[in-house]
Amino acid sequence: MAAERLADDLLVEILARVPARSVCRFKCVSKDWLSLIDHPDHHRKLPQTLAGFFYARSDNRELPLETEVRFAGVSGNRCPPVDTSFAFLPSHRRVDLLDCCNGLLLCRWYGVSALGDEFCYIVCNPATKEWVSLPDRSHENKVGIERLGFDPTMSSHFYVFVLLENVNFNAYLAEVEVYSSETKRWVYKEIGWNKRIVLPAEQPSAVFLNGCLHFYSFDHETYNCLAVVDTKGETWMPFGVPGGLVDGFVQQSQGYLHYANFQNDGHSDVVRQVVYVLEDYDSQEWIMKHNIEEMSYIFGGINSLLNGDFIWIAIHPECNLVFFNVGRDTTLICYNMDRRQVVCINVCLNLVLIFSHCCMHGFKF
Repeated sequence: MAAERLADDLLVEILARVPARSVCRFKCVSKDWLSLIDHPDHHRKLPQTLAGFFYARSDNRELPLETEVRFAGVSGNRCPPVDTSFAFLPSHRRVDLLDCCNGLLLCRWYGVSALGDEFCYIVCNPATKEWVSLPDRSHENKVGIERLGFDPTMSSHFYVFVLLENVNFNAYLAEVEVYSSETKRWVYKEIGWNKRIVLPAEQPSAVFLNGCLHFYSFDHETYNCLAVVDTKGETWMPFGVPGGLVDGFVQQSQGYLHYANFQNDGHSDVVRQVVYVLEDYDSQEWIMKHNIEEMSYIFGGINSLLNGDFIWIAIHPECNLVFFNVGRDTTLICYNMDRRQVVCINVCLNLVLIFSHCCMHGFKF
């Protein structure tokens, strides 16, 4: 009763100083507290913790959820906070996981009575067991790479991007379709620049930040860069990255794009892990945030690094932590940039391909 007499701004300041797990529990206090905590204006102040990672047991990124997708918690707890069988989805003969963004999943759902390869897109929240199906695309006959965009600190709406290639012209990126949960419709746009952008054969998870999708691409000028498109398919621009994207890794952390990679002079066994942050979009200047030498002993030797025998997993969205695994050692590893310490999390990934990280949110459709 005493808390109810506090002004909302003061209550948010108090909640911002308690652990994320407690904030999630406090949603059950009352409808007013639930509304206050879930309000988009308060998300940036209130703690949202990283729960763990969805991963799959093969190199195919489109796998049936009910049999192949697992969840690894960053705490090392083998009891996942979500049911990876996804039994809450409607009856189906197959469901493929396409992308994950801030706790929401984008899937292809194949109904029991669907003919051939007929499917519809479903976006779901495994934490709340809620889901919504998307209407058919206007150019559904064209194959594309699907990516999900959702930022609860900015809006309660999500976006689905389908990047379409021109298969008759060297597979250059030609068009994009964007679905908005706010308008509940698809928008179709041709690419908004004159560059010939090629998507890599194995497209890593994209980064959704500041209302734009950042995805890996190649062109004839910068060779490899981040391409950027907004939620209306109208604003297009490229971002160069220090040293290129080969073996590098880009994610958002603490509201900024972060880039991590390894550097070696080619004449010694000394390897540096470097982390850059892009603080100014206009200048597109990456600032070195962290670097540490003698990383080869952590990653199983310099040959493991130079041969790409490791997997970047994630940069923590709120902390200076990097997650990865190396070679045959499939234990989830966390590197703390502030303390310059490595911690092995007691979760065996069983020689798997990491798909995406997941922040658990109580988002409702």
